[in-house]
Amino acid sequence: MAEIVDWTKDLLVSRGALVEAEEAGALRAMLSPELARALGSSEWLSLRFGAGAGSDDDGEWLERLGRLLPPDARVVGARLRHPRQAPAVDAGAVLDRELAVQNGICRVLDDRPAMVRHYFFNFQYTIESDETSLGAWTVCLSPSARSLVHQPESLLNAVRDDLEEDPEFAIPREELAWLFPMALRGAQPEIRRLAAGIEQSANRRLARDTERIDAYYRDLLRQIEKRLSRRTADMQAAEKERSRAAATRLDRAAKLDDLARKYSLRIRVEPGDVLVAPLPVLEISARLIRKKAERVARLHWNPALGALESPWCESCFGRAHPLFLCDGRVHCLCKSCLTACPSCGKQFCRACQPKCRCGAAG
Repeated sequence: MAEIVDWTKDLLVSRGALVEAEEAGALRAMLSPELARALGSSEWLSLRFGAGAGSDDDGEWLERLGRLLPPDARVVGARLRHPRQAPAVDAGAVLDRELAVQNGICRVLDDRPAMVRHYFFNFQYTIESDETSLGAWTVCLSPSARSLVHQPESLLNAVRDDLEEDPEFAIPREELAWLFPMALRGAQPEIRRLAAGIEQSANRRLARDTERIDAYYRDLLRQIEKRLSRRTADMQAAEKERSRAAATRLDRAAKLDDLARKYSLRIRVEPGDVLVAPLPVLEISARLIRKKAERVARLHWNPALGALESPWCESCFGRAHPLFLCDGRVHCLCKSCLTACPSCGKQFCRACQPKCRCGAAG
């Protein structure tokens, strides 16, 4: 819910509104007459998101706020008004503490301050079951170090007040096309995780309604069976009861199918705007060693977060933390992408090969 509140605040401020955030899930704003007309509200706007009493409808207000957005997703370039170099830190201690290499060795080669582009990909998602939930998810990637920022909202909040539009920005189309599929693949499991609570709630209601319908039709069939047992001598009446029982079972199956469709989970993810901003980092060059293989990797310590940006998994493009290395090309992997084959039990790298050599799917 905090993401929706922050997004709403940023959008209203960008359109000239004066906005004040209150307790969690609430904000107040003073709007221009034009902005109030566009939103269908008064010039004094009070919003409260969440599930509590007196909360506004998330879906309705996201639809209204959507009127303020351009029809197509945009790529926006920003820069820091007061750019500063990343301070010096003990690079070796940072990697020892934060990289969390599980099956290899990391050796620092050198480090230096740098300004590198960070891409903030915004995705809007809709989770539908018998209820609908809407929200936004942000993925931040830095192609220079092939890193993924674990808490992009925290990074944006840390630099937001110092950002301004870059008039000389040119869209890096090739890099953007390379990064977008990775950002989408990184966002999908996180959004699916957010849907878990909705899915569990829907499954509880599905089980409740299924039991109610089953009980209702069990009673009907029990009554039909009783009538059938009394009419065994009347062939015509008995056949009529059998037909009624068959129709009842078909009706029950149709009702259960309708319930399954009603409570099934549907997730829709749509791309939103992309913010591209060069930010200061301490760029660390390090040697990653796994058995007899090694490679040189570039890593970023981000001063705005006071933390190391996690390498992305070179198989699933999620966060590779803790970090695992493969034996062959020393790919950076998450734990799931270096697990054993469920068929033969041999460990293999999903970045080197999509399937195990035994032929089983990974």
